[in-house]
Amino acid sequence: MRIGFGATTGQFVPFEALCSDVRFVEGLGFDNAWVVDDFEVQGVPELDMREAWTTLAGLATQTDRIRLGAMVSAMGIRSPSMLAKSVLTVDEMSGGRVDLAVGAGFSATDHAAYGVDFLDASGRRTRLAEGVEVLDQLLGADTVTHDGNYVKITNARVGPLSVQWPRPPIWVAAQTAGSIEIAARFGDVLVCLGPTDEGADAVGAFRARMEVANQACERVGRDPATLRRCYFAGFADEPIFLSNEATGEFIDRYIDAGATDFTFYVANESAPQLHALVGRGRMATRATLESVASEVLPTFRD
Repeated sequence: MRIGFGATTGQFVPFEALCSDVRFVEGLGFDNAWVVDDFEVQGVPELDMREAWTTLAGLATQTDRIRLGAMVSAMGIRSPSMLAKSVLTVDEMSGGRVDLAVGAGFSATDHAAYGVDFLDASGRRTRLAEGVEVLDQLLGADTVTHDGNYVKITNARVGPLSVQWPRPPIWVAAQTAGSIEIAARFGDVLVCLGPTDEGADAVGAFRARMEVANQACERVGRDPATLRRCYFAGFADEPIFLSNEATGEFIDRYIDAGATDFTFYVANESAPQLHALVGRGRMATRATLESVASEVLPTFRD
């Protein structure tokens, strides 16, 4: 199975700087460029966060090959119908290069900022399940009717029809067994974060989730090999970019644990508030990423 590599940028820098970053990673041969779908940068509210999907529309006109998406859109904040409209619009603008990543939402601050109730974990998971089911239909059908607990729509015609067949890929961010089963039922890719607890065994946690994913696929009658698994690198406090050798060993460990895809954080000089993450090896500078792309990633592409 081909290993996929993406780069997560942040639209908390001026748009031209963001475009430059995305064009840069496109030139390095990365498969995906992700913005973040957050109201603000956690812990750094003074950084101005631009809206994710309008930003992606702009990036669609500034790039040629790389796939685009937001990591990740919270189902409690994004109406499935409106989100589907945004996704299909960017899909058309990009010539079929959009991916949709969704999750239950973990930030109470973001929910409060948008005036949306922050449900408990069970409620967010239930809302995610219903939202992903509706999105799966909206992105690939002419009209959709759904009468659920969180979504009630009648003969909703989203349009434009997806450039991709049968619809843009859906990436589901999931950490618990219940959410992982949602990915097994409807997702093309499962996205997992690393634990934030100091000293936690991030690789072990990822491996355990991959076994849960295998079991969930079997329960719903799906071949586990058809569900790709993305590790969101840099969320946990792991030293990824201290050297090319360290980066290669990091990737190899997670592939052994079940990963088929990765996304890495990219630093931008316009946001020095985050540069401490570079020193800890969680975020890559352009020079580091260029070196990794030429010296490390080809060994995993063969």
